[in-house]
Amino acid sequence: MLGAIVWTETFTLFLRRNIVIKMPEGVPPAVQKSFAALIPALIILSMALAIRVFFAATSYNTIHEFIYSVIAMPVRHFGTSYFGAILTVLSISSLWSVGINSGSMINGILRPFWMDNQAENLAATHAGLMPPHVVTEQFYGMIWMGGSGATLSLVLAMLIFARSQHIKKMTRLAAGSSIFNINEPILFGLPVIMNPIMLIPFNLVPVVLVTIQYIAMASGVVSTTTGVYIPWTLPPVISGFIVTGHLSGALIQLFNLVIGAMIYLPFLKVLDRQYQAAEHPAEHHGESSHSLQSHKKVSNG
Repeated sequence: MLGAIVWTETFTLFLRRNIVIKMPEGVPPAVQKSFAALIPALIILSMALAIRVFFAATSYNTIHEFIYSVIAMPVRHFGTSYFGAILTVLSISSLWSVGINSGSMINGILRPFWMDNQAENLAATHAGLMPPHVVTEQFYGMIWMGGSGATLSLVLAMLIFARSQHIKKMTRLAAGSSIFNINEPILFGLPVIMNPIMLIPFNLVPVVLVTIQYIAMASGVVSTTTGVYIPWTLPPVISGFIVTGHLSGALIQLFNLVIGAMIYLPFLKVLDRQYQAAEHPAEHHGESSHSLQSHKKVSNG
């Protein structure tokens, strides 16, 4: 990317300064443009060759190896650490909070580092060794139960505790897709996006689940991912068992599912009461009037 910018700017600089081979009048424009490109092209090729020769004389051998060693490796180490995992889920959740489909964007940046870890875990598994890396793409797949924000936990809380008709209908509508990690019905229908009440647990739950799962895997209580690739639509619990190759992967997902539901529940109850008040305004108005009359009687008494 840097090379493309430098070479393009260098080429246009020569053209703007008119440092080109000038042809006599009457030469066809296509021929003039071909000759005009010769000097900038020669300079750019000479610069590229100088860079190639310079790095060939170093221990890095190529500029690509230099960038990988000096930049990519430290970024990979931080990006696949616990703090990197926290920043990753916070970035995805916070961008989704304002309606930006951030999963594809963030994943596209970090996937090369995850793939390196995944390949090393897969090689270790084939060799009969313990996979060395906790944070892989499958690690996040175990967290995003129901989709970004681990909203399957929210659906579970809605299924058991919701009383308003709106949330009950949303539960029936979104339960099927949430099992396969598709949560747009919940995000836009409940809604979660741009909802100050639900955005708090939506951003908090992934951080808590990453912490629990990272500690469990790093301590050896739960098996780390083996590097096997699975479709992101595979339902939770099944996916945890397959990517870890162990029952503990399924159990940690069940545990996280319940923890997430407990965190979502207080906020869901607030929203549920609001919807109930909107659905039965006369009833709530009557309750308020009755309370006011009782208060007056007590005061008069």
